[in-house]
Amino acid sequence: MLDRYPRLFSVLVTLFFFALIWVYVKEFPFLSNTIGVKWLLAGAFTAGLVTAILIIALSFKKLSPPGRHIPELLFIGSVSLIFSPLFASLLNRYPGTDELRSLEFVSETPFLASQYGVLKGEKLKPTGYRLKVRHQGREISFRYKSQAYFPLTKPGEEILVPVRKGIFGFDVVMLK
Repeated sequence: MLDRYPRLFSVLVTLFFFALIWVYVKEFPFLSNTIGVKWLLAGAFTAGLVTAILIIALSFKKLSPPGRHIPELLFIGSVSLIFSPLFASLLNRYPGTDELRSLEFVSETPFLASQYGVLKGEKLKPTGYRLKVRHQGREISFRYKSQAYFPLTKPGEEILVPVRKGIFGFDVVMLK
């Protein structure tokens, strides 16, 4: 197929990458609401690097001499590193189980995010909320857009938050 229809193959690969980027954008809120996201990202980048090395090692005969295939090698390395957090987040979140977790409430504050700034005379209303909780002695912040979930809660009170237990051990707060 590659030899007979190279343009069709190029269009399909391009559409595949656009779809992958769209899924990545949709996954950002879940990735940012993951408890311990730094460790998830470290593991994802490590797995992406190992995957790139394995792909290059398995296709070494096709890519030799390496000096003539630098664009292909860079493409394999960069794609595996860029998209590894997406796959790690999806693999962590989807097979997980939902539960309610009790966390210590610190604050819930509205925020305004505008791409072009605020126009004069425009009525301001929050575009999202930032929830701060205390989990295992440290403060963690989560963002969501739909509504204020804890408007009457006072700092120090326990709140129930929907959490999906990830299969890699990283929990995701499922506030929307």
